[in-house]
Amino acid sequence: MPRSFNFLKSIDEDFSKVYELIANFENYSSYIPGCSRSELLEKQDEFEIGELEFSFLLRNYSIKSKNTLTENTIKIEQVEGPFNFFIGEWNISRIKDSETLIKFEAEFELPLLLNNLLPKKLIDRFCEKVIDAFVKRISKNN
Repeated sequence: MPRSFNFLKSIDEDFSKVYELIANFENYSSYIPGCSRSELLEKQDEFEIGELEFSFLLRNYSIKSKNTLTENTIKIEQVEGPFNFFIGEWNISRIKDSETLIKFEAEFELPLLLNNLLPKKLIDRFCEKVIDAFVKRISKNN
């Protein structure tokens, strides 16, 4: 059964700074909770392939994704990983010179065993921690 997560937040930061931080997933392991490795595997004109490793519930999970970057969006599609499927999208919009709207939406399906073990509340809490890490990192880089 597919699950989803949505996030919307306006922050007092420059659009370019916000977009660059989110697009640079090679640094995710330095500030996202549970992310132990983040690596760019391939870079093409139209997309990037990256891999993130997370420690979650006493196990390590590796997620390889295809990330398509445009002017203000980053589309994420799992290529290999623990999900039956995962698609997500960051949408970063300039509101004013120093105010940016961050929107993140994801839809995913967990394998049956993980789906039964992980209540929606736990997944939402984990996703919120990850998003909070982005927001804190953006504010910290002032």
